[in-house]
Amino acid sequence: MRDLKLYFLLFLISSICRSQQESNFSYYMFNHQAINPAYTGSRGITNLTSVIRSQWVGLEGAPETQTITFGKSINSKNLGYGVSVLNDKIGPTNSTSFDIDLAYHLKLNEKGHRLSLGLKAGAQNYSLNTNIIQTLTPNDPAFVLEKDRKILPNIGFGIYYSTQSFYTGFAIPRLLSDKEYNLEPHYYFITGGLIKVSEVFMLKPSFLLKQTRSIGGYDFSILGIINENIWIGGQIRSSFNNYGFTNFQGTGISALAGFQIFDNLTLGYSYGIPSNEISNGISIPTHEVFLRLDIFSKGEAFLFSPRFF
Repeated sequence: MRDLKLYFLLFLISSICRSQQESNFSYYMFNHQAINPAYTGSRGITNLTSVIRSQWVGLEGAPETQTITFGKSINSKNLGYGVSVLNDKIGPTNSTSFDIDLAYHLKLNEKGHRLSLGLKAGAQNYSLNTNIIQTLTPNDPAFVLEKDRKILPNIGFGIYYSTQSFYTGFAIPRLLSDKEYNLEPHYYFITGGLIKVSEVFMLKPSFLLKQTRSIGGYDFSILGIINENIWIGGQIRSSFNNYGFTNFQGTGISALAGFQIFDNLTLGYSYGIPSNEISNGISIPTHEVFLRLDIFSKGEAFLFSPRFF
């Protein structure tokens, strides 16, 4: 365990020195607004979504992330608006962001096909607690900053296309970079859909690609949905660098399950384990809980496929 903690500490320090990576979520397929503002209000109803993630449980300084998004549509104006809040803590670093999301939804035909454009604007409070970092070299310049706390402005945009059974989108939720804190833009591509197998069973494949200037990663998941109320499935995640797209030894897998508690309330849970190269045979699981509340105004109808994306 001591060697594992040392490896983990070195991994955290390496991440801080190179570039800060944005948060990962197993339930990205139900949490589009967190990365793509164009999704805001696309379901035609008001919704509140929260995801809580505890990664590598049992290791001191392991990542902990919480996010909550609120989205509302103005159907008469084809507009959507909302807010996104994210808190992310990993080792000595902590960041909290607050963003306002705006979207315009262009109706392409009578079958429910839509093209959406979105903007995101806000700020991120980023801090580095150098007091808990112990280095072999006193006053190591890699960890000497002019400020250990900084408020960073943010702007971003996204584009999103959806039908009743398919979606795809591209977004850069944070366009502004910061050299002092090694923050750089992240580019997201997401796609997925619903495949009807029978009257009581559907498949929901999803794919997310995340890219920066120096590193990338992908998530692929597939869920089986039973009676439109219960789902169970699996996910694989890995990373690669941009020099020959060589896979890192960081592949992880997750199991996902969830159900509709009520017509307007959805609960999901995922259990993830990293590759043996990271865990070294020791159990360091990742837990994630997803909760979404749909709020219907008088006269709003509950649509079929938006329940699942």
